[in-house]
Amino acid sequence: MQKGYPGLRLDAGIVYAEVDGRPLRLDVLQPPERSSTPMPAVIWVHGGGWLEGWYTDGDSWWCCPPLAAAGFVTVSVEYRMSDEAAFPAQIHDVKGAIRWVRAHADEFGIDPARIGIWGHSAGGHLAALAGVTGDLPELEGDVGPAGYSSAVQAVVAGSPPTNFTGDSRALTGEAYSYVDSLFGGIAPTKRKLMGLASPACHADGGDPPTLVVHGDADELVPVSQGDELVAALRAAGVPVEYERMPGADHMLFAGERRYPREHGLERFGALALGFFRRWLGPR
Repeated sequence: MQKGYPGLRLDAGIVYAEVDGRPLRLDVLQPPERSSTPMPAVIWVHGGGWLEGWYTDGDSWWCCPPLAAAGFVTVSVEYRMSDEAAFPAQIHDVKGAIRWVRAHADEFGIDPARIGIWGHSAGGHLAALAGVTGDLPELEGDVGPAGYSSAVQAVVAGSPPTNFTGDSRALTGEAYSYVDSLFGGIAPTKRKLMGLASPACHADGGDPPTLVVHGDADELVPVSQGDELVAALRAAGVPVEYERMPGADHMLFAGERRYPREHGLERFGALALGFFRRWLGPR
């Protein structure tokens, strides 16, 4: 994990909440030296179709380590999979983790006024949704510490589903089964819930600066989903940056389909680092 980034400090497997006896965990990765002033924090939300994946994916060399080496306290969070609980459990967990970070800001030397969030795919969806629904009662839930804000100050969303309503919804191919599992079935009775889960339906002028990264050859989540979120945020007057990658697939790899495909995610991590530096510091 720390190859190329010596001295980073990892606090692994911290339980930030329990839901019906089920612990939810997170990892905190800190810079080699603690700053004399509070540091910005960035929360990573993993992908996997809301059904797979693990929060320790944030330990990947392109993800949290370079941010921690640059002076950010990074937090990788676990959330319940859709086979455990349907939406809105996932955003309840993510918001609970945001509140936990604020509640423990002094312990980790974090500036509670400078918290960012990012993720890819399903994680990009949850990061974007957290960004546009900070402190929204309908999605707050009761996971984690109470009495703290769930708002964030910067968002980076990679390959994100952003609108589950209308003709543009991301319901084609393999993605259909993931979305079906997320909502416990797709039916007209779920339309209100699916709208509530759609970041593009919540955009308003109070939303934080946002970077959207999406490949125009995404085979799972159509690039129109990224387009919709960007258009909605811009219409609301929110500072938005859009990296619409020509020829890039869902994993943001452009070129011959081969493995491994880390290079697209490496670029995603570099873009996120630059964006968080511009909007959060470190000072």
